[in-house]
Amino acid sequence: MSVRTTVRPSPEDVFPIHPAYGYRMRRQRHPVGVRGGPRPAPGGPWLDDAARYQVRARYALRDRQLARALVAAVSQPGDSTENLAGQLEQRMDALVHRAGFARSISEARDLVAHNTFTVDGGRVNRASYLVRPGQTIQVRPDRQCRGRVAVAMAEQAEGDRPPYLDVRMDRGTATLTREPQRQEVPPLRDVPLAVQTIEGSPL
Repeated sequence: MSVRTTVRPSPEDVFPIHPAYGYRMRRQRHPVGVRGGPRPAPGGPWLDDAARYQVRARYALRDRQLARALVAAVSQPGDSTENLAGQLEQRMDALVHRAGFARSISEARDLVAHNTFTVDGGRVNRASYLVRPGQTIQVRPDRQCRGRVAVAMAEQAEGDRPPYLDVRMDRGTATLTREPQRQEVPPLRDVPLAVQTIEGSPL
C-alpha cells in the first residue's frame, strides 16, 4: 500500500513566487482565474431582434456582415433606413438573384464565388461586392450554358425584374440604373426597419 508523502497545499496557503512571474501576473488584463473578463457593451447602430432576424434570413448574412452594412448606412448622408436598403440590395449576390441569373441568394453567392460573372468586364468573385449605379453585371459567355444559370434564366419571368435593373437576358447582362429604394426591394417591403443607436434613439 502506497503512502502519500507530500501534502497538497490548501487554497488559503500563500507561496512566494519568482519576481519575474509576479510581474507577469500583475501585467494581466484580467484577474487570475477569470478568462476574458466582462464583455464590453455593444455599441453603434442596431436593429431590433425581429427585423434583424428577417434581414439576415432573406439575405443569408451573418451578424458581422449586417453590422458592417449598418455602420456604412449610418455614415452616409440621408435616411439611414434607405441607405441600409441600398447597402443590402447593391450586393453582388443580391443583384445576381434579382436579375434572374440565380434562383436564390445562396445559389447566387456560390455562382459569384466560382467566377461566373463580370462587372464592367472585370471578374468579381466576392459576394459582398457593392455594385455602383451604371455598372453592368454580365454572365461570362462560357458559363451561360451551365446548368444552374441556364435553368434560372429560363425560369425568370418578365414582371419579376425590379425597376432599378435593366436586364437583357439575350445578352446575359444586368445594369444597375440607379440606387434601389426600400419600397422597390421585395424582401424589405414588409420588414419594419428602424436603425437605432445604443441609446435607443432612431437615426
